[in-house]
Amino acid sequence: MKNCTHCKYADWQRTKSGALHPSGDGKCKFEYKVPVLPQSMYWLSDCTPYGGYISRKRELKDHCAYFLREGA
Repeated sequence: MKNCTHCKYADWQRTKSGALHPSGDGKCKFEYKVPVLPQSMYWLSDCTPYGGYISRKRELKDHCAYFLREGA
């Protein structure tokens, strides 16, 4: 999907009453796990992913490999 609207991992901003915030902003809550390397290898830098900000009002550049529809 090029949109996170119905994704299980989407955590949308909400108003005080619990409705979806008109800004359409949110954050992806997919838990990224860095694979374990063999002891003979090492990482050249930290493997911390950046970003994760999503919006119901904008499409992503490409389809998300981790999109999982809510309730699935």
